[in-house]
Amino acid sequence: MLENIYYFVDERGRKPVQEFIEALSIKERAKIFAYIAELKTQGHNLRRPMADYVGHGIYELRPKSNRIFYFFFLKDSVVLLHAIRKKTDKIPEKDLNLSISRKTQVEELSKVEKLKL
Repeated sequence: MLENIYYFVDERGRKPVQEFIEALSIKERAKIFAYIAELKTQGHNLRRPMADYVGHGIYELRPKSNRIFYFFFLKDSVVLLHAIRKKTDKIPEKDLNLSISRKTQVEELSKVEKLKL
């Protein structure tokens, strides 16, 4: 079980994943929060179809066509880095690169805010 789940916070103080989730329908939000709760419970053991490893230390939650990119931070925490509505089979390179960049920022600056479940 994970201790904490955090949102990435950008240089302007914005939380892009939180903003993405808030823009969704109530049904889609509920699905994402159910997946996040499952991630908190199962941690590293969460697998397909709910989650998958995409490379460079980045994983994805897979609720329907939405994707929430995250990584394991410190020993028992996760940081939600980026979110998209997936329209193709392959993850767009720019979205993966953005997730990698944000992961690096978190590792260097610890720019995160705790998610309250």
